[in-house]
Amino acid sequence: MIEVFAPASSGNFAVGFDVLGAALAPVDGTLLGDVVAIAASSSGQDEFLCSGDYAEKLSGPKEDNLAYQCLIHFREHVASDMPACRLELKKNLPIGSGLGSSACSVVAAFVALDKYANTQLSQNALLELMADFEEKVSGGRHYDNIAPCYLGGLQLCGDLIPEKSLAIPHDENWQLVVAYPGFALNTAKAREVLPKQVAMHTSIDYGQRLSAFTTLCFGGDFDKAVTLMKDDLAEPYRQDLIAGFTQARDTLPKLGADVIAISGAGPTLLALTKSAKQAQAIDAWLKDNYLNEQGFSHICKIDNDGTRIINKGENDVVA
Repeated sequence: MIEVFAPASSGNFAVGFDVLGAALAPVDGTLLGDVVAIAASSSGQDEFLCSGDYAEKLSGPKEDNLAYQCLIHFREHVASDMPACRLELKKNLPIGSGLGSSACSVVAAFVALDKYANTQLSQNALLELMADFEEKVSGGRHYDNIAPCYLGGLQLCGDLIPEKSLAIPHDENWQLVVAYPGFALNTAKAREVLPKQVAMHTSIDYGQRLSAFTTLCFGGDFDKAVTLMKDDLAEPYRQDLIAGFTQARDTLPKLGADVIAISGAGPTLLALTKSAKQAQAIDAWLKDNYLNEQGFSHICKIDNDGTRIINKGENDVVA
């Protein structure tokens, strides 16, 4: 059996709408993300199972599950001679959370299938497959969750970028507090509220912020880079969809947050600071004021490892 872990991610990362994303790793060692387990099928036919903390949210027919769709697509278009397998999605991220939940399922599934079938697909080929399935969820080929989820780190990504993604240096001292309030926000709904066009000065400001941010990161001037982390494209239109976000945005700077932003399409809130003590204070406030009984908050660093095998049986890998 092969088990593949895919980490949660924060798309947009405040300053890079649709093109910038960071993989997340809680500092307490919690594996925040999905796991896909794959092994040879004892029945001689492909089998699929969904388990995990949020499996009940995916209780419909297996044909509706993205991981199962990845299996069918992989067999039909990549490895038709792949031996029958048993694929299990361990769904540990809430759906519609703004933490790249669908990306986790897709990335883990394709990496597990590639390892199981020994197809040895290139990074670019895998990212293309993953983007195809992200489009099913969000309506566009967005890489800002799948690229950091798959590759780790902070990634600038898109179809115009060579190899689809470019790793951006980041400050290892950054403390990222991510707080999921406990209710879902449909990605399609979060995109519907966005304007179809933006003013010229808005697009110029966006380009300046993102280009200066990445340049400063490559130069190691992370403190100046952080001052540019602001979302004027999506946050003004999405903030009213997220109960408690405006209050948190107004309060958290007093506790030391240098950045407060919506993670991905929301409703998860992302706060950035360099101080572990301040991160703890921010985390405590969010737990008391932003979450319902289904919510959670984690203090994270950027996960530099990305998707990886966490268990590999000695005799179960198909050569």
